[in-house]
Amino acid sequence: MLDLYPVQNFTVEQLEYEKNTRFLQPVWDWIKNGNEHILSSPLFPPFYALSIDYTWVAVFTFIDLCLYDVPFFKNAKIQKDRKVTWDLMKKSLKLQGWNQLLWIYPMALVQLIWVPDTELPILAPTVFEMISQLAIFFLAFDFTYFWFHYFNHKIKWLYRWCHSVHHMYSSPFAASAQHLHPFELFFVATFITTVPWIFPTHCLTYWLWFFVAQSVSYEVHIGYDFPFALHRIFWFYSGAPAHDMHHLRPLTCFQPWFNYLDRLMGYHITYEDLKKMTEAKFKKFGLYSAEDEKGLIKIN
Repeated sequence: MLDLYPVQNFTVEQLEYEKNTRFLQPVWDWIKNGNEHILSSPLFPPFYALSIDYTWVAVFTFIDLCLYDVPFFKNAKIQKDRKVTWDLMKKSLKLQGWNQLLWIYPMALVQLIWVPDTELPILAPTVFEMISQLAIFFLAFDFTYFWFHYFNHKIKWLYRWCHSVHHMYSSPFAASAQHLHPFELFFVATFITTVPWIFPTHCLTYWLWFFVAQSVSYEVHIGYDFPFALHRIFWFYSGAPAHDMHHLRPLTCFQPWFNYLDRLMGYHITYEDLKKMTEAKFKKFGLYSAEDEKGLIKIN
C-alpha cells in the first residue's frame, strides 16, 4: 500500500496540523493502536473479508432457521411459500467450503509468501477522499458486473457452464449468496479486490470498501424486504426484492446493486408488474425455456 501522504516532507507543525484537522484521524489512530502487526500482514485482507462473509451467514442463518415464525421476519419474507431449511443450506455451504479450501485459502497463502507487509500511513484519509473513492468503486463494480452478469445469461453455454450454479436457488437466502462456480467466484473476488487500484487508496478506505461491497452483495440475497431497507429510500437502488425477482425470473433484473441499466434496457420488473400481466405473458416472462434449462440442477 502506497504512503499517500509524504509526511517525511512535513514539518512537525504541518504534521500536527494535518492530524488535528482530519475528522477520521482519531478513528485511524484507535484502529492502529497496538494492532499494527495484524493490520499490516498480507493475511489481514483475505481473512477480514472472510469474517464479513461468515458474520452475514451466521446472523441470517439464525434468523432463517430460528426466527422464521416471528411476525416481523415472516411478514418481511419475500417468497413466503419458500422456507429456508438446514438441508438447503448444507448443499450451498458444502460448495462454498470447497471453494474456500481450493481457491481462497491457497490465494491467501500466496499473498503471505509474495506480498510484503502493508506500510500503514500515519495520516487518516480525508472524508471527501474516502466517500468519493467509495462511490467510484461502487459505480465501477456495479456497471462492470452488470455486463458480466448479462452475458452470463445471454450466452447460453456460459450460463450452463458457469452462472447456472448460482441459479440452483430460485429463492435466495444469505447462505446462498456465495453459491458460485469457481470461475465466477474468481472474477467477482478479483474485481472487488482490484477496483481500488484505480487510485492510490488509503488502507482504511480499502477495508471499508470490502465491508460495503460484501455487505451489499449479501443484503440483496437475504430474501427479506425489511421496512428500513435502502431500496425504500433510494429508488435507484435495487435491494433484495429486485435480486429475488432475478432468481425467480432469471432474465430480469441483471444489475447487482443499482437499477438504472435495467430500467434503460427494460429488464427491471417488480412483483406488482407480474400481477398485472396476462396469464400467457406471466407464464413465460423472464424465464428460460425448458430446453434451455434441461439437465441443470435446481435445489429450490
